[in-house]
Amino acid sequence: MVQRMKGDSLNEGGSRNLEGSGSPDTGRARAAAAMHRRMRAAVALGRERLGRTRGGRFGLFAAMGVALGQGALLALLQDGTSAAPALDGTLRSAAQWLAWMGAGPLALAAANDRPGADRSEGIEVLAASRGTYPATFHAAQTLAAMQMVALVIAAPVLLLALLGAGLSSTPAGAMRALGLGGGVLAFAVTTGILLGGLASISGRIAGPRGRSLLAAIVLVPWILADLAGNARWSIPGALDAFLSLATGGAS
Repeated sequence: MVQRMKGDSLNEGGSRNLEGSGSPDTGRARAAAAMHRRMRAAVALGRERLGRTRGGRFGLFAAMGVALGQGALLALLQDGTSAAPALDGTLRSAAQWLAWMGAGPLALAAANDRPGADRSEGIEVLAASRGTYPATFHAAQTLAAMQMVALVIAAPVLLLALLGAGLSSTPAGAMRALGLGGGVLAFAVTTGILLGGLASISGRIAGPRGRSLLAAIVLVPWILADLAGNARWSIPGALDAFLSLATGGAS
């Protein structure tokens, strides 16, 4: 059964098509604006559908749990003598847990043959009938996966950074907290692009076996690199090294 598409937003712009275009430039500008609106609507739909999957719900709830737990830990540990170490360790630990517990399930959900689900539920046909064609729709779903993976890390850690800034006893401590939050934001964006993109490609290539392909791409090189003594030659190891670099810590 075709799912409801919020506010019929994929049809935005279709009803505003080039009415009374005064010049070719004006017509092209209106067409580009309509396409941009349809793309944004398709991305929003992709985020909503991904969030409704079991993996999506698990990732979001896990992210909430990590944020609450790490926030309580930060409030307990942060004091005048150990504020910086507590903040550094808490934010890095939160980012790592969020990458595994939050972003991981979301990426696996995005790799679970989302194109097949969109076809079987009639979403692709409905999108095409409203001016969003398959190639554009697939690109929108990839972008949605990237955004969801990034947000499940970025939002909780930025809240923790704000909490750390509020608990800091000096302006320098507050600025440090915000700076660490910015570093983790860069990590979240990088993780979103990498894992979200790989998840979408895996689902498109392998269909129902997309999750297995994604797991193999991520885990097999990680195990081999770890056995070779340099885990950085893998996606988890490289992301961990990037997190350390972005937050000014040692690996």
